Amino acid sequence: MITNYRRYRDDIRKTFISHALIPVIIITLASYVLSFSSLYRTIVSRNYTTNSQVAETLDFIIGYYQKQAARLSTDERVQSYLELKQATSEIYEVFYDLVNKMDVKANFYMFDNKLQPLVLSSNHIPEYAQGGSELKWGFVSRMLEMPDKVILARPTTMTGVQTLVVGKAIVKKDGYVAGFITFDFNEKDLVKLISKNFSTNVVITDQYGYVIASANELLVDQLGKLDMIFRDKSGVIKSKEDSHYVTRTENFDGEIIIYTLTSIGYFSSLLILAGVLLILLFAVLTWTTYLSARKIADRKTRVIDDIVRAIENVQTGNLDTRLNVNSNDEFQVFAEAYNQMLTDIKNLIEVNKEKARQNVLSEIKQLESQFNPHFLFNTLEMIRYMVKMDPPSVNKIIVGLSELLRYSINNTITEVSLGEDVEYTKNYLFIQKYRFGEKFNFNFDIDEETLACIVPKLIVQPIIENAIKYGFANRQTLSIQIEAAIDKENLVVIITDDGEGMEPEVLEKMRDILERNKNNTSHVGLFNVHRRVQLMYGEKYGIDISSRQHGGTVVKITLPINRGEGEHVEGVSR
Repeated sequence: MITNYRRYRDDIRKTFISHALIPVIIITLASYVLSFSSLYRTIVSRNYTTNSQVAETLDFIIGYYQKQAARLSTDERVQSYLELKQATSEIYEVFYDLVNKMDVKANFYMFDNKLQPLVLSSNHIPEYAQGGSELKWGFVSRMLEMPDKVILARPTTMTGVQTLVVGKAIVKKDGYVAGFITFDFNEKDLVKLISKNFSTNVVITDQYGYVIASANELLVDQLGKLDMIFRDKSGVIKSKEDSHYVTRTENFDGEIIIYTLTSIGYFSSLLILAGVLLILLFAVLTWTTYLSARKIADRKTRVIDDIVRAIENVQTGNLDTRLNVNSNDEFQVFAEAYNQMLTDIKNLIEVNKEKARQNVLSEIKQLESQFNPHFLFNTLEMIRYMVKMDPPSVNKIIVGLSELLRYSINNTITEVSLGEDVEYTKNYLFIQKYRFGEKFNFNFDIDEETLACIVPKLIVQPIIENAIKYGFANRQTLSIQIEAAIDKENLVVIITDDGEGMEPEVLEKMRDILERNKNNTSHVGLFNVHRRVQLMYGEKYGIDISSRQHGGTVVKITLPINRGEGEHVEGVSR
Protein backbone atom coordinates (compact mmCIF):
# COMPACT_ATOMS: atom_id res chain seq x y z
CA MET A 1 0.00 0.00 0.00
CA ILE A 2 1.31 3.46 -0.94
CA THR A 3 1.77 5.74 2.07
CA ASN A 4 4.45 8.25 1.08
CA TYR A 5 2.27 10.48 -1.08
CA ARG A 6 4.73 13.34 -1.33
CA ARG A 7 7.50 11.14 -2.71
CA TYR A 8 5.03 9.44 -5.05
CA ARG A 9 3.92 12.80 -6.46
CA ASP A 10 7.53 13.88 -6.99
CA ASP A 11 8.38 10.60 -8.70
CA ILE A 12 5.40 10.93 -11.02
CA ARG A 13 6.48 14.42 -12.04
CA LYS A 14 10.09 13.41 -12.67
CA THR A 15 9.14 10.26 -14.52
CA PHE A 16 6.59 12.04 -16.69
CA ILE A 17 9.05 14.77 -17.66
CA SER A 18 12.08 12.50 -18.21
CA HIS A 19 10.09 10.03 -20.30
CA ALA A 20 8.11 12.55 -22.32
CA LEU A 21 10.32 11.94 -25.33
CA ILE A 22 9.70 8.18 -25.48
CA PRO A 23 6.21 8.41 -27.08
CA VAL A 24 7.58 10.91 -29.58
CA ILE A 25 10.37 8.53 -30.56
CA ILE A 26 8.01 5.58 -30.84
CA ILE A 27 5.51 7.52 -32.93
CA THR A 28 8.25 8.89 -35.16
CA LEU A 29 9.86 5.53 -35.79
CA ALA A 30 6.51 3.82 -36.20
CA SER A 31 5.40 6.44 -38.73
CA TYR A 32 8.67 6.09 -40.57
CA VAL A 33 8.42 2.30 -40.76
CA LEU A 34 4.71 2.22 -41.51
CA SER A 35 5.00 4.81 -44.27
CA PHE A 36 7.64 2.91 -46.17
CA SER A 37 6.18 -0.49 -45.51
CA SER A 38 2.88 0.87 -46.84
CA LEU A 39 4.64 2.28 -49.91
CA TYR A 40 6.44 -1.01 -50.44
CA ARG A 41 3.19 -2.97 -50.14
CA THR A 42 1.57 -0.59 -52.63
CA ILE A 43 4.37 -1.19 -55.15
CA VAL A 44 4.13 -4.95 -54.67
CA SER A 45 0.35 -4.86 -54.93
CA ARG A 46 0.39 -2.79 -58.13
CA ASN A 47 3.07 -5.04 -59.60
CA TYR A 48 1.06 -8.14 -58.79
CA THR A 49 -2.16 -6.53 -60.06
CA THR A 50 -0.54 -5.57 -63.36
CA ASN A 51 0.83 -9.08 -63.75
CA SER A 52 -2.59 -10.60 -63.04
CA GLN A 53 -4.31 -8.23 -65.47
CA VAL A 54 -1.85 -9.01 -68.26
CA ALA A 55 -2.16 -12.73 -67.54
CA GLU A 56 -5.95 -12.58 -67.61
CA THR A 57 -5.93 -10.55 -70.85
CA LEU A 58 -3.55 -12.98 -72.53
CA ASP A 59 -5.61 -15.90 -71.27
CA PHE A 60 -8.69 -14.35 -72.81
CA ILE A 61 -7.10 -13.37 -76.15
CA ILE A 62 -5.04 -16.49 -76.75
CA GLY A 63 -7.79 -18.70 -75.36
CA TYR A 64 -10.23 -17.13 -77.81
CA TYR A 65 -8.01 -17.86 -80.81
CA GLN A 66 -7.32 -21.38 -79.53
CA LYS A 67 -11.04 -22.08 -79.36
CA GLN A 68 -11.59 -20.63 -82.84
CA ALA A 69 -8.72 -22.68 -84.29
CA ALA A 70 -10.18 -25.85 -82.76
CA ARG A 71 -13.67 -24.97 -84.01
CA LEU A 72 -12.60 -24.08 -87.54
CA SER A 73 -10.48 -27.24 -87.88
CA THR A 74 -13.67 -29.30 -87.66
CA ASP A 75 -15.91 -26.91 -89.65
CA GLU A 76 -17.35 -28.71 -92.70
CA ARG A 77 -17.05 -25.56 -94.82
CA VAL A 78 -13.35 -25.29 -94.07
CA GLN A 79 -12.77 -28.95 -94.94
CA SER A 80 -14.75 -28.67 -98.16
CA TYR A 81 -12.80 -25.56 -99.26
CA LEU A 82 -9.62 -27.43 -98.36
CA GLU A 83 -10.55 -30.25 -100.71
CA LEU A 84 -11.22 -27.75 -103.52
CA LYS A 85 -7.91 -26.01 -102.68
CA GLN A 86 -9.59 -22.74 -103.55
CA ALA A 87 -10.65 -19.97 -101.15
CA THR A 88 -13.85 -17.98 -101.61
CA SER A 89 -15.20 -14.76 -100.16
CA GLU A 90 -17.36 -16.78 -97.78
CA ILE A 91 -14.42 -18.49 -96.11
CA TYR A 92 -12.59 -15.15 -95.83
CA GLU A 93 -15.69 -13.66 -94.25
CA VAL A 94 -15.68 -16.42 -91.61
CA PHE A 95 -12.06 -15.67 -90.67
CA TYR A 96 -12.44 -11.88 -90.69
CA ASP A 97 -15.59 -12.04 -88.56
CA LEU A 98 -13.89 -13.89 -85.74
CA VAL A 99 -10.70 -11.76 -85.91
CA ASN A 100 -12.58 -8.46 -85.91
CA LYS A 101 -14.31 -9.34 -82.65
CA MET A 102 -11.03 -8.94 -80.77
CA ASP A 103 -9.06 -5.79 -79.93
CA VAL A 104 -5.84 -7.68 -80.62
CA LYS A 105 -6.17 -8.88 -84.20
CA ALA A 106 -4.08 -11.77 -85.46
CA ASN A 107 -3.07 -12.62 -89.02
CA PHE A 108 -4.81 -15.81 -90.10
CA TYR A 109 -3.64 -18.50 -92.50
CA MET A 110 -4.99 -21.78 -93.84
CA PHE A 111 -2.54 -24.16 -95.52
CA ASP A 112 -2.93 -27.53 -97.18
CA ASN A 113 -0.87 -30.49 -96.01
CA LYS A 114 2.04 -29.33 -98.21
CA LEU A 115 2.04 -25.87 -96.55
CA GLN A 116 0.60 -24.23 -99.65
CA PRO A 117 -1.39 -21.15 -98.51
CA LEU A 118 -5.09 -21.20 -99.35
CA VAL A 119 -6.42 -18.45 -97.09
CA LEU A 120 -4.25 -15.64 -95.76
CA SER A 121 -4.77 -12.16 -94.34
CA SER A 122 -1.25 -10.96 -95.17
CA ASN A 123 0.94 -11.00 -98.28
CA HIS A 124 3.79 -12.19 -96.11
CA ILE A 125 4.08 -15.97 -95.76
CA PRO A 126 5.34 -16.86 -92.25
CA GLU A 127 8.80 -18.38 -92.07
CA TYR A 128 7.46 -21.48 -90.35
CA ALA A 129 5.50 -22.26 -93.57
CA GLN A 130 8.34 -21.68 -96.02
CA GLY A 131 10.13 -24.70 -97.37
CA GLY A 132 9.25 -28.37 -97.23
CA SER A 133 11.62 -29.04 -94.38
CA GLU A 134 9.26 -27.20 -92.01
CA LEU A 135 7.04 -30.30 -92.01
CA LYS A 136 9.80 -32.25 -90.28
CA TRP A 137 10.63 -29.90 -87.43
CA GLY A 138 9.50 -26.87 -85.47
CA PHE A 139 6.00 -25.54 -85.06
CA VAL A 140 4.43 -27.37 -88.04
CA SER A 141 5.87 -30.72 -86.99
CA ARG A 142 4.30 -30.28 -83.54
CA MET A 143 0.90 -29.85 -85.20
CA LEU A 144 1.51 -33.04 -87.15
CA GLU A 145 2.61 -34.95 -84.05
CA MET A 146 -0.40 -33.76 -82.03
CA PRO A 147 -3.18 -33.24 -84.61
CA ASP A 148 -5.93 -33.27 -81.99
CA LYS A 149 -4.43 -30.43 -79.94
CA VAL A 150 -4.18 -26.69 -80.45
CA ILE A 151 -0.50 -25.74 -80.48
CA LEU A 152 0.83 -22.50 -78.94
CA ALA A 153 4.41 -21.66 -79.89
CA ARG A 154 6.99 -18.98 -80.66
CA PRO A 155 8.56 -20.16 -83.92
CA THR A 156 12.18 -19.32 -84.60
CA THR A 157 12.57 -16.58 -87.22
CA MET A 158 15.52 -15.27 -89.16
CA THR A 159 14.22 -11.70 -89.28
CA GLY A 160 14.29 -11.25 -85.52
CA VAL A 161 10.62 -10.26 -85.39
CA GLN A 162 9.02 -12.05 -82.46
CA THR A 163 5.83 -13.95 -83.27
CA LEU A 164 3.39 -15.87 -81.12
CA VAL A 165 1.39 -18.44 -83.09
CA VAL A 166 -1.73 -20.47 -82.37
CA GLY A 167 -2.15 -23.42 -84.73
CA LYS A 168 -4.28 -26.52 -85.25
CA ALA A 169 -4.09 -29.35 -87.76
CA ILE A 170 -7.21 -29.97 -89.89
CA VAL A 171 -7.93 -33.67 -89.45
CA LYS A 172 -10.47 -35.61 -91.46
CA LYS A 173 -12.62 -38.36 -89.98
CA ASP A 174 -10.19 -41.05 -91.11
CA GLY A 175 -7.38 -39.32 -89.17
CA TYR A 176 -5.70 -37.88 -92.27
CA VAL A 177 -4.12 -34.43 -91.79
CA ALA A 178 -5.46 -32.37 -94.70
CA GLY A 179 -4.08 -28.96 -93.72
CA PHE A 180 -3.40 -26.39 -91.03
CA ILE A 181 -5.00 -23.27 -89.52
CA THR A 182 -2.77 -20.70 -87.80
CA PHE A 183 -3.20 -17.31 -86.12
CA ASP A 184 -0.09 -15.10 -85.86
CA PHE A 185 0.18 -12.33 -83.25
CA ASN A 186 2.26 -9.30 -84.14
CA GLU A 187 4.86 -8.24 -81.58
CA LYS A 188 3.82 -4.56 -81.83
CA ASP A 189 0.21 -5.39 -80.96
CA LEU A 190 1.36 -7.32 -77.88
CA VAL A 191 3.68 -4.48 -76.87
CA LYS A 192 0.77 -2.02 -77.03
CA LEU A 193 -1.24 -4.37 -74.88
CA ILE A 194 1.38 -4.55 -72.13
CA SER A 195 2.56 -0.91 -72.26
CA LYS A 196 -0.50 0.72 -70.65
CA ASN A 197 1.09 0.93 -67.19
CA PHE A 198 4.17 3.13 -67.47
CA SER A 199 5.33 2.55 -63.89
CA THR A 200 5.69 -1.21 -64.43
CA ASN A 201 7.59 -2.96 -67.22
CA VAL A 202 5.98 -6.09 -68.63
CA VAL A 203 7.89 -8.81 -70.50
CA ILE A 204 6.33 -11.89 -72.11
CA THR A 205 8.63 -14.87 -72.83
CA ASP A 206 8.34 -18.48 -73.85
CA GLN A 207 9.42 -21.34 -71.59
CA TYR A 208 13.02 -20.98 -72.80
CA GLY A 209 13.27 -17.30 -71.91
CA TYR A 210 12.98 -15.96 -75.47
CA VAL A 211 11.10 -12.67 -75.45
CA ILE A 212 7.77 -12.59 -77.27
CA ALA A 213 6.95 -8.97 -76.32
CA SER A 214 8.62 -6.44 -74.05
CA ALA A 215 7.60 -2.96 -72.90
CA ASN A 216 11.29 -2.13 -72.33
CA GLU A 217 13.93 -3.33 -74.78
CA LEU A 218 16.67 -2.69 -72.18
CA LEU A 219 15.50 -5.84 -70.43
CA VAL A 220 16.25 -8.01 -73.51
CA ASP A 221 19.76 -9.39 -74.13
CA GLN A 222 21.52 -9.89 -77.48
CA LEU A 223 20.08 -13.38 -77.92
CA GLY A 224 16.53 -12.09 -77.68
CA LYS A 225 16.07 -13.45 -74.19
CA LEU A 226 15.06 -11.76 -70.96
CA ASP A 227 18.11 -10.55 -69.05
CA MET A 228 19.58 -13.44 -67.05
CA ILE A 229 19.31 -11.38 -63.83
CA PHE A 230 15.49 -11.58 -63.93
CA ARG A 231 14.91 -14.88 -65.72
CA ASP A 232 12.96 -17.48 -63.70
CA LYS A 233 13.03 -15.23 -60.61
CA SER A 234 10.54 -13.29 -58.52
CA GLY A 235 10.64 -10.93 -55.55
CA VAL A 236 13.29 -8.23 -55.02
CA ILE A 237 16.07 -8.54 -57.61
CA LYS A 238 19.16 -6.35 -57.31
CA SER A 239 21.34 -5.37 -60.26
CA LYS A 240 24.32 -3.02 -60.59
CA GLU A 241 22.23 -0.10 -61.82
CA ASP A 242 18.94 -0.56 -60.00
CA SER A 243 16.72 -2.84 -57.93
CA HIS A 244 13.41 -4.24 -59.15
CA TYR A 245 10.45 -6.04 -57.72
CA VAL A 246 9.54 -8.92 -60.04
CA THR A 247 6.36 -10.98 -60.29
CA ARG A 248 6.45 -14.08 -62.48
CA THR A 249 3.39 -15.98 -63.74
CA GLU A 250 3.26 -19.07 -65.95
CA ASN A 251 0.37 -19.48 -68.40
CA PHE A 252 -0.73 -22.22 -70.73
CA ASP A 253 1.10 -25.00 -68.88
CA GLY A 254 4.31 -22.97 -68.74
CA GLU A 255 4.53 -22.23 -72.47
CA ILE A 256 4.15 -18.50 -71.83
CA ILE A 257 5.69 -16.67 -68.88
CA ILE A 258 4.70 -13.14 -67.86
CA TYR A 259 7.14 -10.95 -65.91
CA THR A 260 6.22 -7.60 -64.35
CA LEU A 261 9.16 -5.48 -63.12
CA THR A 262 8.86 -2.35 -60.98
CA SER A 263 11.89 -0.20 -60.19
CA ILE A 264 12.39 0.33 -56.46
CA GLY A 265 15.81 1.95 -56.59
CA TYR A 266 14.32 5.33 -55.75
CA PHE A 267 13.47 3.96 -52.33
CA SER A 268 16.80 5.07 -50.88
CA SER A 269 16.23 8.68 -51.99
CA LEU A 270 12.78 8.68 -50.43
CA LEU A 271 14.19 7.21 -47.23
CA ILE A 272 16.75 10.01 -46.91
CA LEU A 273 14.21 12.75 -47.63
CA ALA A 274 11.64 11.28 -45.26
CA GLY A 275 14.32 10.83 -42.60
CA VAL A 276 15.23 14.53 -42.71
CA LEU A 277 11.57 15.54 -42.47
CA LEU A 278 10.97 13.18 -39.56
CA ILE A 279 14.00 14.53 -37.70
CA LEU A 280 12.59 18.05 -37.98
CA LEU A 281 9.20 16.82 -36.84
CA PHE A 282 10.85 15.00 -33.94
CA ALA A 283 12.62 18.18 -32.81
CA VAL A 284 9.35 20.16 -32.80
CA LEU A 285 7.44 17.44 -30.97
CA THR A 286 10.24 17.03 -28.45
CA TRP A 287 10.19 20.69 -27.47
CA THR A 288 6.40 20.98 -27.20
CA THR A 289 6.13 17.73 -25.29
CA TYR A 290 8.77 18.81 -22.81
CA LEU A 291 6.98 22.06 -22.04
CA SER A 292 3.54 20.49 -21.68
CA ALA A 293 4.83 17.56 -19.60
CA ARG A 294 5.98 19.81 -16.78
CA LYS A 295 2.62 21.58 -16.52
CA ILE A 296 0.54 18.41 -16.75
CA ALA A 297 2.64 16.56 -14.17
CA ASP A 298 2.20 19.31 -11.55
CA ARG A 299 -1.54 19.73 -12.14
CA LYS A 300 -2.59 16.12 -12.47
CA THR A 301 -0.78 14.65 -9.47
CA ARG A 302 -3.36 16.25 -7.21
CA VAL A 303 -6.10 14.28 -8.94
CA ILE A 304 -3.97 11.14 -8.76
CA ASP A 305 -3.81 11.46 -4.97
CA ASP A 306 -7.61 11.39 -4.81
CA ILE A 307 -7.71 8.37 -7.10
CA VAL A 308 -5.12 6.49 -5.01
CA ARG A 309 -7.10 7.09 -1.79
CA ALA A 310 -10.29 5.91 -3.46
CA ILE A 311 -8.59 2.74 -4.73
CA GLU A 312 -7.17 2.04 -1.25
CA ASN A 313 -10.71 2.24 0.16
CA VAL A 314 -11.89 -0.28 -2.44
CA GLN A 315 -9.03 -2.59 -1.47
CA THR A 316 -10.30 -2.56 2.11
CA GLY A 317 -13.79 -3.45 0.95
CA ASN A 318 -15.35 0.01 1.14
CA LEU A 319 -17.44 0.40 -2.03
CA ASP A 320 -19.09 3.67 -0.95
CA THR A 321 -16.16 6.02 -1.61
CA ARG A 322 -16.86 8.14 -4.69
CA LEU A 323 -14.63 10.49 -6.69
CA ASN A 324 -15.64 14.10 -7.31
CA VAL A 325 -13.42 15.38 -10.13
CA ASN A 326 -14.44 18.35 -12.30
CA SER A 327 -11.31 18.79 -14.38
CA ASN A 328 -13.08 18.40 -17.76
CA ASP A 329 -10.45 15.98 -19.04
CA GLU A 330 -9.58 12.28 -19.03
CA PHE A 331 -9.33 12.20 -15.23
CA GLN A 332 -12.95 13.30 -14.97
CA VAL A 333 -13.88 10.51 -17.40
CA PHE A 334 -11.90 8.10 -15.23
CA ALA A 335 -13.64 9.34 -12.08
CA GLU A 336 -17.07 8.95 -13.66
CA ALA A 337 -16.16 5.49 -14.90
CA TYR A 338 -14.85 4.61 -11.44
CA ASN A 339 -18.11 5.75 -9.79
CA GLN A 340 -20.14 3.79 -12.33
CA MET A 341 -17.87 0.78 -11.78
CA LEU A 342 -18.60 0.82 -8.04
CA THR A 343 -22.32 0.92 -8.74
CA ASP A 344 -22.02 -1.91 -11.26
CA ILE A 345 -19.88 -3.99 -8.89
CA LYS A 346 -22.42 -3.70 -6.10
CA ASN A 347 -25.25 -4.59 -8.47
CA LEU A 348 -23.23 -7.44 -9.92
CA ILE A 349 -22.49 -8.82 -6.48
CA GLU A 350 -26.22 -8.94 -5.72
CA VAL A 351 -27.04 -10.46 -9.09
CA ASN A 352 -24.27 -13.06 -8.74
CA LYS A 353 -25.56 -14.02 -5.33
CA GLU A 354 -29.03 -14.53 -6.75
CA LYS A 355 -27.67 -16.26 -9.84
CA ALA A 356 -25.54 -18.60 -7.74
CA ARG A 357 -28.57 -19.47 -5.63
CA GLN A 358 -30.68 -20.09 -8.70
CA ASN A 359 -27.93 -22.17 -10.29
CA VAL A 360 -27.88 -24.35 -7.19
CA LEU A 361 -31.66 -24.71 -7.33
CA SER A 362 -31.49 -25.44 -11.05
CA GLU A 363 -28.81 -28.08 -10.57
CA ILE A 364 -30.81 -29.68 -7.76
CA LYS A 365 -33.92 -29.75 -9.92
CA GLN A 366 -31.89 -31.04 -12.83
CA LEU A 367 -30.46 -33.87 -10.73
CA GLU A 368 -33.94 -34.72 -9.48
CA SER A 369 -35.18 -35.09 -13.03
CA GLN A 370 -32.04 -36.85 -14.24
CA PHE A 371 -31.95 -39.45 -11.55
CA ASN A 372 -35.62 -39.59 -10.67
CA PRO A 373 -35.87 -43.07 -9.12
CA HIS A 374 -39.41 -43.55 -10.37
CA PHE A 375 -38.51 -42.59 -13.93
CA LEU A 376 -35.43 -44.85 -14.00
CA PHE A 377 -37.27 -47.69 -12.26
CA ASN A 378 -40.22 -47.49 -14.66
CA THR A 379 -37.90 -47.33 -17.68
CA LEU A 380 -35.79 -50.29 -16.55
CA GLU A 381 -38.89 -52.28 -15.66
CA MET A 382 -40.29 -51.53 -19.10
CA ILE A 383 -37.03 -52.66 -20.70
CA ARG A 384 -37.19 -55.93 -18.74
CA TYR A 385 -40.61 -56.76 -20.11
CA MET A 386 -39.84 -55.58 -23.64
CA VAL A 387 -36.81 -57.89 -23.85
CA LYS A 388 -39.31 -60.73 -24.12
CA MET A 389 -42.21 -58.99 -25.83
CA ASP A 390 -40.55 -56.54 -28.26
CA PRO A 391 -36.77 -57.17 -28.48
CA PRO A 392 -36.16 -54.88 -31.53
CA SER A 393 -37.41 -51.85 -29.57
CA VAL A 394 -35.20 -52.52 -26.53
CA ASN A 395 -32.06 -51.24 -28.22
CA LYS A 396 -33.79 -47.98 -29.17
CA ILE A 397 -34.95 -47.41 -25.60
CA ILE A 398 -31.53 -48.18 -24.14
CA VAL A 399 -29.81 -45.81 -26.62
CA GLY A 400 -32.37 -43.10 -25.87
CA LEU A 401 -31.92 -43.52 -22.10
CA SER A 402 -28.12 -43.47 -22.47
CA GLU A 403 -28.14 -40.25 -24.48
CA LEU A 404 -30.67 -38.76 -22.08
CA LEU A 405 -28.46 -39.44 -19.06
CA ARG A 406 -25.26 -38.35 -20.82
CA TYR A 407 -26.82 -35.04 -21.80
CA SER A 408 -28.29 -34.50 -18.33
CA ILE A 409 -25.12 -35.14 -16.31
CA ASN A 410 -23.06 -32.73 -18.44
CA ASN A 411 -23.08 -29.75 -16.08
CA THR A 412 -20.20 -27.92 -17.75
CA ILE A 413 -22.42 -25.93 -20.12
CA THR A 414 -25.39 -23.62 -19.68
CA GLU A 415 -26.44 -22.86 -23.25
CA VAL A 416 -27.08 -25.02 -26.31
CA SER A 417 -28.89 -24.65 -29.62
CA LEU A 418 -32.65 -25.18 -29.59
CA GLY A 419 -32.10 -28.07 -32.01
CA GLU A 420 -29.93 -29.90 -29.47
CA ASP A 421 -32.37 -29.30 -26.63
CA VAL A 422 -35.23 -30.54 -28.82
CA GLU A 423 -33.27 -33.69 -29.67
CA TYR A 424 -32.74 -34.28 -25.94
CA THR A 425 -36.46 -33.76 -25.34
CA LYS A 426 -37.27 -36.26 -28.09
CA ASN A 427 -35.27 -38.93 -26.25
CA TYR A 428 -37.28 -38.22 -23.09
CA LEU A 429 -40.62 -38.27 -24.97
CA PHE A 430 -39.58 -41.42 -26.84
CA ILE A 431 -39.19 -43.29 -23.55
CA GLN A 432 -42.43 -41.87 -22.13
CA LYS A 433 -44.25 -42.93 -25.30
CA TYR A 434 -43.15 -46.52 -24.83
CA ARG A 435 -44.18 -46.33 -21.23
CA PHE A 436 -47.70 -44.94 -21.70
CA GLY A 437 -48.37 -46.28 -25.20
CA GLU A 438 -51.52 -44.98 -26.87
CA LYS A 439 -52.43 -43.00 -23.75
CA PHE A 440 -49.70 -40.46 -24.50
CA ASN A 441 -49.09 -38.54 -27.70
CA PHE A 442 -46.87 -35.62 -28.63
CA ASN A 443 -46.20 -33.48 -31.68
CA PHE A 444 -43.49 -31.00 -32.72
CA ASP A 445 -44.06 -27.91 -34.84
CA ILE A 446 -40.61 -26.29 -34.90
CA ASP A 447 -39.71 -23.67 -37.51
CA GLU A 448 -36.44 -24.55 -39.23
CA GLU A 449 -34.95 -21.10 -38.60
CA THR A 450 -35.30 -21.53 -34.82
CA LEU A 451 -33.16 -24.67 -34.54
CA ALA A 452 -29.87 -22.71 -34.58
CA CYS A 453 -31.00 -20.26 -31.88
CA ILE A 454 -29.10 -20.47 -28.58
CA VAL A 455 -31.22 -21.24 -25.50
CA PRO A 456 -30.51 -22.24 -21.89
CA LYS A 457 -29.89 -25.94 -21.47
CA LEU A 458 -32.89 -27.97 -20.20
CA ILE A 459 -35.36 -25.27 -21.22
CA VAL A 460 -38.04 -27.55 -22.73
CA GLN A 461 -37.85 -30.87 -20.86
CA PRO A 462 -38.78 -29.56 -17.37
CA ILE A 463 -41.98 -28.01 -18.80
CA ILE A 464 -42.95 -31.29 -20.48
CA GLU A 465 -42.11 -33.27 -17.36
CA ASN A 466 -44.36 -30.93 -15.39
CA ALA A 467 -47.14 -31.39 -17.96
CA ILE A 468 -46.93 -35.20 -17.74
CA LYS A 469 -46.77 -35.15 -13.96
CA TYR A 470 -49.90 -33.02 -13.48
CA GLY A 471 -51.65 -33.47 -16.83
CA PHE A 472 -52.51 -37.15 -16.29
CA ALA A 473 -54.40 -36.37 -13.09
CA ASN A 474 -57.95 -37.74 -13.53
CA ARG A 475 -57.15 -38.30 -17.22
CA GLN A 476 -56.71 -41.48 -19.22
CA THR A 477 -54.90 -39.81 -22.14
CA LEU A 478 -52.59 -36.84 -22.64
CA SER A 479 -51.35 -35.01 -25.74
CA ILE A 480 -48.54 -32.45 -25.80
CA GLN A 481 -47.75 -29.98 -28.58
CA ILE A 482 -44.29 -28.36 -28.73
CA GLU A 483 -43.96 -25.30 -31.00
CA ALA A 484 -41.16 -22.83 -31.72
CA ALA A 485 -41.18 -19.78 -33.96
CA ILE A 486 -39.64 -16.35 -34.44
CA ASP A 487 -41.96 -13.54 -33.32
CA LYS A 488 -40.52 -10.17 -34.37
CA GLU A 489 -37.34 -9.91 -32.28
CA ASN A 490 -38.03 -12.85 -29.96
CA LEU A 491 -37.81 -16.62 -30.01
CA VAL A 492 -41.06 -18.08 -28.70
CA VAL A 493 -41.38 -21.70 -27.50
CA ILE A 494 -44.90 -22.89 -26.62
CA ILE A 495 -45.74 -26.17 -24.83
CA THR A 496 -49.43 -27.02 -24.88
CA ASP A 497 -51.12 -30.00 -23.19
CA ASP A 498 -54.75 -31.10 -23.02
CA GLY A 499 -54.41 -32.41 -19.49
CA GLU A 500 -56.25 -31.69 -16.29
CA GLY A 501 -55.17 -28.02 -16.19
CA MET A 502 -54.91 -25.78 -13.12
CA GLU A 503 -57.50 -24.53 -10.72
CA PRO A 504 -57.85 -20.71 -10.86
CA GLU A 505 -56.32 -20.33 -7.40
CA VAL A 506 -53.30 -22.43 -8.33
CA LEU A 507 -52.84 -20.57 -11.61
CA GLU A 508 -53.01 -17.19 -9.86
CA LYS A 509 -50.49 -18.36 -7.27
CA MET A 510 -48.06 -19.54 -9.95
CA ARG A 511 -48.34 -16.24 -11.83
CA ASP A 512 -47.70 -14.32 -8.63
CA ILE A 513 -44.57 -16.40 -7.94
CA LEU A 514 -43.22 -15.73 -11.44
CA GLU A 515 -43.98 -12.01 -11.25
CA ARG A 516 -42.35 -11.49 -7.84
CA ASN A 517 -39.37 -13.75 -8.68
CA LYS A 518 -39.63 -15.25 -5.21
CA ASN A 519 -40.61 -18.82 -4.52
CA ASN A 520 -41.17 -20.30 -1.10
CA THR A 521 -43.29 -23.21 -2.35
CA SER A 522 -42.51 -26.69 -3.66
CA HIS A 523 -43.37 -25.62 -7.24
CA VAL A 524 -39.83 -25.17 -8.44
CA GLY A 525 -39.90 -26.52 -12.03
CA LEU A 526 -41.56 -23.62 -13.85
CA PHE A 527 -40.09 -21.01 -11.50
CA ASN A 528 -36.50 -22.23 -12.02
CA VAL A 529 -36.85 -22.08 -15.82
CA HIS A 530 -38.41 -18.60 -15.59
CA ARG A 531 -35.76 -17.27 -13.20
CA ARG A 532 -32.86 -18.73 -15.22
CA VAL A 533 -34.14 -17.02 -18.36
CA GLN A 534 -34.48 -13.65 -16.60
CA LEU A 535 -31.06 -13.84 -14.98
CA MET A 536 -29.44 -14.70 -18.30
CA TYR A 537 -31.33 -12.36 -20.64
CA GLY A 538 -33.24 -9.75 -18.61
CA GLU A 539 -36.62 -9.25 -17.00
CA LYS A 540 -38.56 -8.81 -20.25
CA TYR A 541 -38.02 -12.51 -21.02
CA GLY A 542 -39.35 -15.56 -19.24
CA ILE A 543 -42.43 -17.78 -18.87
CA ASP A 544 -46.11 -16.95 -19.28
CA ILE A 545 -48.73 -19.50 -18.15
CA SER A 546 -52.36 -19.84 -19.15
CA SER A 547 -54.52 -22.75 -17.98
CA ARG A 548 -58.13 -23.78 -17.58
CA GLN A 549 -59.31 -26.42 -15.15
CA HIS A 550 -60.12 -29.63 -17.07
CA GLY A 551 -59.03 -27.76 -20.22
CA GLY A 552 -55.26 -28.10 -20.44
CA THR A 553 -52.28 -25.77 -19.91
CA VAL A 554 -50.22 -23.55 -22.21
CA VAL A 555 -46.69 -22.50 -21.21
CA LYS A 556 -45.07 -19.81 -23.37
CA ILE A 557 -41.31 -19.22 -23.09
CA THR A 558 -40.02 -15.94 -24.56
CA LEU A 559 -36.28 -15.70 -25.32
CA PRO A 560 -34.04 -13.28 -27.26
CA ILE A 561 -32.94 -14.37 -30.73
CA ASN A 562 -29.33 -15.46 -30.51
CA ARG A 563 -27.94 -17.34 -33.47
CA GLY A 564 -24.40 -17.58 -32.11
CA GLU A 565 -22.62 -20.89 -31.79
CA GLY A 566 -23.68 -22.72 -28.65
CA GLU A 567 -21.65 -25.39 -26.89
CA HIS A 568 -22.10 -28.81 -28.42
CA VAL A 569 -23.33 -31.49 -26.08
CA GLU A 570 -21.66 -34.77 -26.88
CA GLY A 571 -23.96 -37.74 -27.03
CA VAL A 572 -27.19 -36.09 -28.16
CA SER A 573 -28.81 -37.92 -31.04
CA ARG A 574 -29.01 -36.11 -34.35
